[in-house]
Formats: sequence, C-alpha cells, structure tokens
Amino acid sequence: MPKDRSPRRRPERKTTQPAPIRRGVRWRLFLALLPLVLVAAGTFTLLRSPWLTVQEIRIAGAETLDAAGLAELSDLQGRSMLSLPVDEATERLQALPQVRTASISREWPQTVTIHVEERVPFAFWSTGNRDYVVDADGVVLAAGVPSGPAPRIVEPGDRILAAGDRVHPDALTLADRIMRESPRFLGQSIRELEYRAGIGVTAVFTNNLRVTFGDERSYEYKVAVLAKLLDQLSLQGYAPRSVDLRFGERVTYE
Repeated sequence: MPKDRSPRRRPERKTTQPAPIRRGVRWRLFLALLPLVLVAAGTFTLLRSPWLTVQEIRIAGAETLDAAGLAELSDLQGRSMLSLPVDEATERLQALPQVRTASISREWPQTVTIHVEERVPFAFWSTGNRDYVVDADGVVLAAGVPSGPAPRIVEPGDRILAAGDRVHPDALTLADRIMRESPRFLGQSIRELEYRAGIGVTAVFTNNLRVTFGDERSYEYKVAVLAKLLDQLSLQGYAPRSVDLRFGERVTYE
C-alpha cells in the first residue's frame, strides 16, 4: 500500500509562561528594597558632603618640626572623614627622620589631630671629620643638639651619613653609661670614646688609659675586673697604657 505522505500537523509544545507578579508583591518588594536604596544614597551623599570633610588639621607634640609642613605632608585636608587614609598618612609622617612615632585621630565632624613624638638628640657620632647628632635609637637627625653633657663617639673612617641613617644603638648606650659612671668606678673622666666595627667601644680616660669594653654584656663584671686589675698593678708600680676586657677572665693589658 502506498505510504501516506500528506503533511501532518505536529503537536505543539507547551511552554510555561512566568506567572505575572501581582501588584501587591511588587509593592512589598519595593518597600523591602527602599531602605537599602536610601542607605546607599545617604552614604554617597555623606561621602560627597563638605560637612564631613577635613577642614582643620591640628598638630600635637611638634617642637622642632614645622606644623604646617606636617599638615601638608599628611595630605588629609579636604578628605572625607568617613574614608580617611590614616595608614598612608601615618606612614608618610613616620618616614621623616625627626619623627619617632605618629598617630592620627578624628574629632568629628571636620577636625583631625596629628600626634607626633619627635626624636630627642642623645649623642654626637663623629666620622669622616664631621659630628652628627643622633638619638638613642641611633638615628641620624637633621637638626638639634643634646641637652646637657652628651657622649661623643668617634668612628674612624670617612663614612658620610645623612638624616635618617642609623649608627650602632648599643654602642651609644654603652658609651653613655661609661661616661656617666667612670668617675665613680675609676676616679677618671672620659677624654674620648671610640667605636670600631668588630671591636666595639673603647674608652680613653683623662690619664690616657685606653680600655676596650666591646659591648655592654657583663658590664658590671668588666668594671669590677678593671678596678681590681688597676689596684694590683698600682701596688707593683706599673701603670698600664691599655686594657682589653672583651674576653671575660682573659684580660689583657700593656
């Protein structure tokens, strides 16, 4: 039998149409989103509003540093109080050789206070035929002088230092201690203090005796050994020119 080639109507596919959102549902959705929209708009407005931007920068703790220069370096003027780049500003301020620490606080709605702790001149470090002022941490300062008697440490060589460079802080501490205590334990004042890498601190007293302490380890023991040694040599009628205290009981002298 001949095949039936007449076109046949294919069955139509059923498609699912999304159910229309009812007006009540739309209204509830709008009310739910409205607070979020208002918060976002309010936040944007506050960020842009001059009412919450930095209009005044106060400087606290600056004695030798220029307050206007610190405020300008912070780059906070006109910034939003809500998105203040505190970390970046603090980093720039603490990069100054004269600044030991810096912190920033907000005083709403338009004021910022920068608190700085300046480095205090502690001693003189002499090298390359030039005296540099350093603080107790060994940081070379751009200005200032120590108040009162201060140690002066001579480092042989022609090294050139710049503000912000560092010298050996432990040598500074030891040199200061020797200078203050030598009249008591030796009856002599300091004429000069020297520092050499690999050797440490050597004190030259007013009687020209050179004593190499090295570092501050076992300082009291070294002082006691030195006093005993000098007493013994004095009884023998011998005045040493130099004493080396760096190696514990193995004290050498000339």
